Amino acid sequence: MTDQPPPPPGNNPPPPPGGYPPPPPPGGYPPPPSPGGYPPPPPGGGYPPPGPPGGYPPPPPPPQQGGYAPPPPGGYPPPGGYPPAGGYPPAAPQISVGDAFAWAWGKFRENAAALVISTLVYAVIVGVLYGIVYGLAFALAPSPVTTYDSYGSGFEYSASTSLGVASIAVLVLGGLVMLVAVAAIQSAYYGGALDIANGQPVTVGSFFKPRMIGSVVLATVLIGIASAIGSLCFILGIVVAIFTLFTTVAIVDRSLSPIDGIKASIDIAKANFVQVLLTWLLAAVILFVGLLACGVGVLVSAPVSVLYVVYAYRRLTGGQVAALQPQPLPPGGPPQQFGGPPPPQQYGPPPQQ
Repeated sequence: MTDQPPPPPGNNPPPPPGGYPPPPPPGGYPPPPSPGGYPPPPPGGGYPPPGPPGGYPPPPPPPQQGGYAPPPPGGYPPPGGYPPAGGYPPAAPQISVGDAFAWAWGKFRENAAALVISTLVYAVIVGVLYGIVYGLAFALAPSPVTTYDSYGSGFEYSASTSLGVASIAVLVLGGLVMLVAVAAIQSAYYGGALDIANGQPVTVGSFFKPRMIGSVVLATVLIGIASAIGSLCFILGIVVAIFTLFTTVAIVDRSLSPIDGIKASIDIAKANFVQVLLTWLLAAVILFVGLLACGVGVLVSAPVSVLYVVYAYRRLTGGQVAALQPQPLPPGGPPQQFGGPPPPQQYGPPPQQ
């Protein structure tokens, strides 16, 4: 029984055909899937070919005789720690002491007038500054103490002088002034020496043109401070002098800053320590020999020493130096070579014009 009223009798249209789903099959369950519960295989087989018998990958190739694995593609790499053939770094440049001294002496002879005059002027300037500084320091010192002691028929004399605060202040300030003056002189002097190395003609004025004076002065002050600290230990002071040997010439030649100039000199010394040590020693010996000649020899030894340093700097950095000019031939032309035919001689009076 339902709650809807029954349809009126008669004139009821028949239900449309197919309007209702078909009755379920006996048992009320859908038909079972294909046998085995798996989808049907794809058409044409669709499966990859079967693997080798046993289902395992093929075994690796047997090792070579001796039990070692075969070499990798391209062969074995070179043994560790050794570069391949042809890959060795170039040898460090070598400086011939004889060639360096011959070049420095030859260039001095070619430009003797300009070098000697400029060296003399600078020596006078440094001497005057030195005299002024120490003269003021002793003038401001307290009065010296003098004692006389007599013993019988003889007497003993002694004198002592102590520097006061004012004298010490003058020495410190004067030392800084001289340091700056020497740096300015070096910037101009090395500039002229580099012109000689470049093959340019020089005059006296070429050595009175300071170049990169600010960088040279600051670098000289920094090196002076390091040298003062290093002077507490003798060896450390020498190390500072060796490693900063090329600072000024590098700054003037490459227009470097003070720090870069010091670094450049240190790098050259680290890469060529023996060569730089020999350069420093020989330059000092050349200058010392000039001092032994009553100081007058410095007019020759100082420029030769500077030219020696410039030559070593250019060689160690791969730079060029101007060749020495050939010596002039003696009067009468080149000497006669032995073994050749003698020149023809004329006899009799000269031909009439």
